[in-house]
Formats: sequence, C-alpha cells, structure tokens
Amino acid sequence: MISQTILFKHLYQNPKEAISFAEGNKISDKDLKASLDHFYDFYEEMFTELSNFGELLELNVCDNLGDHMIGNVYAKFSNEEYASRAFNTLAGKYYHSNLVQEEYSPVVNFKECRCRNYEEDRCERGGFCNFLHLKHISRSLEESLKDEMYEKHPEYRRRDWGKDSKRGLGKKKKIRHEHSSSESSLDGFDDYHRKKIIKKWCVKYKREKELEEKKREAAQAKINLALIEQKLSQTTKKAEDLIQQPNPGKDFIFIDDNIKENSLNKKEEDKKE
Repeated sequence: MISQTILFKHLYQNPKEAISFAEGNKISDKDLKASLDHFYDFYEEMFTELSNFGELLELNVCDNLGDHMIGNVYAKFSNEEYASRAFNTLAGKYYHSNLVQEEYSPVVNFKECRCRNYEEDRCERGGFCNFLHLKHISRSLEESLKDEMYEKHPEYRRRDWGKDSKRGLGKKKKIRHEHSSSESSLDGFDDYHRKKIIKKWCVKYKREKELEEKKREAAQAKINLALIEQKLSQTTKKAEDLIQQPNPGKDFIFIDDNIKENSLNKKEEDKKE
C-alpha cells in the first residue's frame, strides 16, 4: 500500500555517547556536543537528498533504543507520487555501506504517535518505550533547510512554515546549531537542549541525593540494630549470672527463721522453769 510516508529502518547509526545519554547516563559535554553534531550532519544530508524527489514535509528520527525502533527515520512527503518516486529510486541503494531498508508507513500524523511523556522528560520506560521518541530539531535549522528546498525546487507548493520562514528564502547559508568554543558546559547548546540537559541533570541529582539519604538511613538503622543487640546481649548475660549465683536474700531469711525458732524454744523453756 502506497503512502506519503516512508520508513527507513535503522538508517541512523547512533554514536555510543548518544545511546548512553538516552539511557540516562551522564556523559561529558564534549561527547554531548559531538553526538549532536553527528546527528545534525546526518539530518541535513538526508533532508537535502530526499527533498530532490519531492516536497518533503517532515523528517523525523527516532531516539528509541528498542531493537525494532532504534535508528528509524520517517520521511513524510506532500503526496504519494513524491513518496513513490523516492521509494523506487532508493530501493537497493546503500547508505554508508548499509543497505537501505525501506517500507511505506501508514503514519501521517506524528503528533498522535509520539510519546508526550518523553517530551516532558517523564517517560518511565526510557528508550524502550513503544511510542515514538523523536529527536529534536531546532526550528531555525528546519526552516533554513525548507527555504533551500523551495529555492532549489520552485515547482513545489510553498507552505507557511513560520512567521520568519520567508526571511531565509534565497539564502544559501544554513542557520544551524553551532557550538561555542567557550569552556562553559552549556554555551554550545540551543535553548531546547540547554533546558532538557539541565532538567535531566536536576532529576539525576535529585535521585542521587535521595539514594544517598536512603543509604544514610540504612546505615543508621544498622548501627541502631547493632546497639540494641549489644544491650540485649549484656542484659542476657547479667540474667544468666544472677541465675547461677545463690540468692543471699533467701539464705538470710532461712537463718532468720532458725534464730527465731531457737529464740521461741528458749522462751518456752524459761517459762517451764
């Protein structure tokens, strides 16, 4: 069944740093920037190539880690004719020594298929969620690539991609995500990635603090238990010592009884005399 959306299976090869970050691990700022550069280079290359076959409306790359979704790329064209042209041309082709695996996808509205919890950093399933975790593309880069597409192919029907989208028309210079050479950890990121990274750091810091607090509570509970066991052992030992020793109070009473009995006998004898 022909569709205006093509699914390229496992086309994007995630760097190991990107996979580690998607799993919730902390990586260095240098590795983060390198993985973002790698993805943006791939996105620009794919968008430019696919837009030669027809008007490309959306290009989405999965950030999921499941075996059936990792590296999947969805290309949505404005009509089925453009999609069919791209599908037939790319059949049997290779991308970076990997055979292009393509199929038509029924997905047209990606807003209904994406994971909303992921966009709010609340997805508990992480990268193995079955809803789409789509990699973020800066609006400036997307508008710039579309402006270039319409400039190169004026036969495509022009769409309004934003208030400032016409400003880039006729300009060949790409407005892309540039990393600063500053040593500041977040200077090289756009607002979206900066907020997302800070939020992940805050969540991870909070979890680490909670884990440390639980460890401290467990250690204190262990110390308290050891003290209780020590006191119990001392009390038990004292009780055993008391059981083994004769009872002086009872012996004294026994002696008192004998004295009392002798005293009574002596009084009776005195009376008889």
